[in-house]
Amino acid sequence: MFRMIPAALVLMLLTGCELPAQDPVVTAYNGDSVNIIQPAFTSATDAELLALANSICQRGSKKLAERVSARILPDYQGTEYLFLCLNKP
Repeated sequence: MFRMIPAALVLMLLTGCELPAQDPVVTAYNGDSVNIIQPAFTSATDAELLALANSICQRGSKKLAERVSARILPDYQGTEYLFLCLNKP
């Protein structure tokens, strides 16, 4: 019985540990393309990434973002997405 008390205490303390949520990060924008890094262990949807890219592309002369590539970064840092900024047809 007395062995279970320290184990339960440790378990309760560890359940309070949580990784903070990280948002996708815009790392580059040049008017024609946007690079966005989604950190590892986060769950931003494709629609959320596209909405972020669209909001960045609309700051320039282009109005529409289209994802063209994804690259996994080394050491579990996350995934880098490349979006092209295009004119609306």
